[in-house]
This record gives sequence, C-alpha cells and structure tokens, in this order.
Amino acid sequence: MATLFGIGTSALLAHQRALATVGHNVANSDTEGYSRQRVDFNTQEASRVDVGWLGSGVEASSILRYYDDFLASQIRRTQSVTSQLETEFTHASRLDDMLGDPQVGLDPAMQGFFNALGELADDPASAAARQLVLVESESLADRFNYFFLQYERLRVEANQELALAVDQVNAIAENIAVLNQQISLAWSAGGRVVPNDLLDQRDLLLNDLSKLVNVNTLEQDDHAINVIIGNGQPLVVGSTTTPLSVEVNGSDTLNPDIALTLGGSSVTVTAQITGGELGGLLAFRSEYIDTGLNRLGQLAAGLVASVNAQHTQGIDLYGSMGGNFFSPVSAEGAADSGNSGTGAVSVTLANVEDLTASDYRLTFNGGTSYTLTRLSDGATTAIDTSTTVPVTDGFQMAITAGAVAGDSFLIRPTRSAANEVSLLITDPNRLAVAGALRSGEVTDAAGNPLNSGSGVISQAATSSATGLPLAASITLTYTTDADGSSNPGFSISGGPGGYILYNPATGEVDGKDFPDGSVPGQFDLYGGLSFRVSGTPSAGDQFIITNNSGGRADNRNALALAALQSADLLNGGTTTLQGGYAQLVAEVGSYTRHAETNFRSQEGLLTIQQDALFEISGVNLDEEAANLARYQQAYQAAAQVINTANTIFETLLSAIGR
Repeated sequence: MATLFGIGTSALLAHQRALATVGHNVANSDTEGYSRQRVDFNTQEASRVDVGWLGSGVEASSILRYYDDFLASQIRRTQSVTSQLETEFTHASRLDDMLGDPQVGLDPAMQGFFNALGELADDPASAAARQLVLVESESLADRFNYFFLQYERLRVEANQELALAVDQVNAIAENIAVLNQQISLAWSAGGRVVPNDLLDQRDLLLNDLSKLVNVNTLEQDDHAINVIIGNGQPLVVGSTTTPLSVEVNGSDTLNPDIALTLGGSSVTVTAQITGGELGGLLAFRSEYIDTGLNRLGQLAAGLVASVNAQHTQGIDLYGSMGGNFFSPVSAEGAADSGNSGTGAVSVTLANVEDLTASDYRLTFNGGTSYTLTRLSDGATTAIDTSTTVPVTDGFQMAITAGAVAGDSFLIRPTRSAANEVSLLITDPNRLAVAGALRSGEVTDAAGNPLNSGSGVISQAATSSATGLPLAASITLTYTTDADGSSNPGFSISGGPGGYILYNPATGEVDGKDFPDGSVPGQFDLYGGLSFRVSGTPSAGDQFIITNNSGGRADNRNALALAALQSADLLNGGTTTLQGGYAQLVAEVGSYTRHAETNFRSQEGLLTIQQDALFEISGVNLDEEAANLARYQQAYQAAAQVINTANTIFETLLSAIGR
C-alpha cells in the first residue's frame, strides 16, 4: 500500500531527474547538434483501499528528445545541394576572375597580335614592324600556354581537395559505424530507454557527411542506420563501412576516379556521386576545367591552323614560300587501361572549323564496327573500318586492328592544343608578308605590253598552298567563246589546261576550269587561285600569272593574315577567334552566376529549415529557467511531504511510547 513516505520519495526522485535534465539542457545550450530533452512523468500504480483507490506517487517514465526526423532529412538534402553549389561557385569564381581580367586575359594578347599584323601590312618592308609581329606572336603563344597551366593548376588543386574530402567521408563513416554499435547496445540494454546523446552525435555526423556528399539513410530494427550514397552504394551498414578511395582513371590519368571497395574489389562510382563538396568538385572538374580547356584548345587550334594556312601562301624577304607560323597542334587518342586487346587509335586535326569543345569515346563493337560517342551530348556515329574512316567533327582517326569487343578509347581533339602553341619563326625576314604570285599582261622583251584591249588583271590570290610555288607560269589567253556557247573566257597554258569562264559585267572568273572539249571539270586552278579582270580584253589578249620573285613592298599576304581577325573560323564557320574567346568567358561567367544564384537560394532555404528544426530541438534558456524554478519548487514540496510524513511518524511513536 502506498505510504506518504513512498509518495514523497517518488516525487523527490522524479523531480530530481527533471532538474538534472534541465541542467543538462542548459549546459549544452551551445553544443552543436544537441537536441533538448525533457522528462516524462507517469502516475504510479494506485492501491485499493476501503474508500477507493489511493495514489502511490509519480515516476519519471522516460527522457524524451525533441527532434523531427523528416525535417532533419530535408536539412541534410538541402545541405548537400548547398555545399555542392558553394564549392562550384567558389572555384568557378577564381576561373571567372582570371579569364575576365583585362590585364592577363587572352583577348588583349590576340588584339595585339592582329594589330601588329595590321601595322606590318601598312609597312611591309619595316624591320621594326616585322619584329613587333614576332614579339606579339610570342606573347600570344605564351598567353595560351599560361591559361593552359592555370587550368591545370586548378585541376590539381581540385584533385587534392577531392582526395581530402574522400578521407573525411571515410573518417565520418567509421565514426557513424562505431555509434551504430553503441546505440544498438544501449537500446538493447536499456529496454525502452533511448540513448538521446548518442543519437545527437550520430545525427551531427550525418549532417557533416551531407556537406561532403549526398546521403540517404535507412534505420534497421536494432536502431543502427545504413548510410547510402550515389545510386544505392552502401557506405555504412550497421557497424561496418565500405570505404571510398581515389584511383587513377583508366583512360584519363589527369582526372582520378572515386571508387568503392566492395568484396575486395574496387567499383568506380564517380558518375554516381552527387551533392556535397565531392559533387561540387567533380562538377567543377568536368564542366569547368575539362570543357574550358577543350574550348581554349578549340580556339588555339583554329588560330594555329588558319594562320599557318595563310602564312604558307606568301613569300618572305628571301623569296621563299612561307612555312608554318606556329607549331602545329596535336589531338589525343588514348586506349583505356582496362582494354583486353592491342588496338590503338591516333587522331589528327582535319578541319578546325568543325571542331567542337567535346571529348569523345570510341567503342569497339566487334568485326569492323565501332561507335563514336560525343560525350557532351551523347550523339553517336557508326564507324566501319572496312571503309575509309570519315572525318568527324573536324578530326580524323586512324584505327589499328587488335581491339577486343568492348574495348574503348578516349578521344580528345583539342584538350592539349593551348599548351602546344609556340612560335616557329625567329627571323623577321622569314615572315611571308608578300603574295605568292604576280599577275600582269604579257609584254615583249623590252617590257612593252602586247595586248590591244583595255583588260586589266588583278593580282592573283590563293586559298591554299597547294601547287605553290608554280612549276611554270600560267598564261591566260582571252577568247570570246570558251565553252562552245559564245561565253567569253580564257584558255589556260602552263597550268592544268582547259578553259575558265569570265563575266565581263563583274570581272569575275569562274572558279572551275573546263578541260579541252568544253566538258566541265571538277578541279580548281592551282592553290585555289582567283583573280579579277576589269576593262574589255580583245580576242587573243594574254595575261600571265607567275611566282612572285620579289616582294619587299608587297603586303598582300599580311593583309590576308590581318583579315583572319574578322574571319569566321570556328564552330562551323560561324564564329571569329575573338568571338570564340568571348564565348568561353561568357560561358564561365554564366555558369558562375548561375552557381552563385542557386547557392544563395539554397543557402536561404537551408537557414529556414535549420531555424524550423531549432524551434523544435533548440534549447531556450528562458524556458529552461522557468522549468528550473518549477521543478525546484516541486522538489522542495516533495521534500516537505517527506518531512510531514516524518513528523506524523514521530508523533505516532510518541503516542505509542506513552
């Protein structure tokens, strides 16, 4: 039966636990991850007496933790997205600042290069102007090399941070596994008593883990949790972990992969990793570093190929045809280290106008069948090596036999191009400023013109160095019937032969020539030669096109080189060189602003969710102070009940003693 002593003692013990819990809350009011606690009171079982049921006091049935699992899961997901965007924004900002800096950007160097070519065109015999072209060319090449190295430096830093983040993930996973074991033991040992502080510690670790990678959790029957990353890859299962590692990529040694150790073997999970710092670093590496280097390489390849092509069409002060202005850049083709066969692929640039900023993967299907996948958009091209391998997106592949079905190759047409830009010319006199050919009317031995008409031929221009220098001079003889249909034109001797048509109204000469017999041919004149004729030639008038033997004051090729600044040389002939760089800067700037905007938005959402959870789990010192006073009064009252019971007991003893 309940006694007054028992009732008072139960109240004293229950409120003592309540006071201890309040004190615990106050002590941990600034502890990260702590969830406030409260004591639940239950009435003790009553006893039946003659007048009814007599209460037997109170008991502290449990210590509850204020927490919302659903809200906590939302916070972890938002935290993961926020951390990824913050990582992308932080790293991309450095790249954006570098590219957009007018002092070190590529645009000023490119502008200086073309300005120097323009000055040389104004004074082709000037030694100072020639030297300035070499100086600006060297500066432009150095700037391409500089940006390549800066991109690679950012890649190295990102890879180092990636390795550090993986180590942090593994360390947190180990601690979660330990806490899983402790929580399971505590729960089983304490029956329905919840190990609140251990749960707080584990949830805090999950929050820290979500800053590094997106995680999902699944609670087991023993109250341990499984932690899942990626697309179902287990990181923690009960008290065991499957650690992550950073491993060299089979075909891309510059971009290490993230692997998960399962059953003694490593499984690459890079493509499945999302969210957190890891997801941000992987996104920055692929979307900013790799794509940026490809875009920069596309620009470098376009510059080098177009300048070289034009420079080889001119002659220098020694009377020689111009050579390559810049060192030609190369493309990359690498076999995956996991290939079973011995097949190989080499890649050369064929048409820089058609190059993209993408990497490609070539996969062997068996027989003579390959599939080329453009990684930027997943577009595929079927390749059959039993026929001539076609030029694809501006590059040509040479595929050697020996591959086994499933073998793959990574194709990078422009990745290293910016690092390979270098000036080949050191002698200013080797600048091929003059045009390769000279045009004029036929003269006699004394230099007197022989034509009777008023026709005048322009200086001949070329579109390539094919067939240059000419093996023999080309003589053009005007005829009023070049195709058997009374159309005027010129017969050709010393060249490919045949006839070319002429439009007296415009002075234009048809780019195709007609072999003897007036049958349309399918070949151009040497070097894609073009010229115009003004005035009115007479039948039999002749013009001669010959090699330019002296071009000190000739600026035609310098003008053509300077004109490359405004020529559409990239993206299928739609973008200029400086437009290509502006596109690169704009893309990085756009990505950076997008990452910042999303980061700020997610950061605000995270704050709202954290505040909502704090309303539930956070310690309010004013509330705790009120609880402290309330429980203190209850404790004192319980003590008074015991004191009263003691007084009653002593009174009874005294009465018995008398």
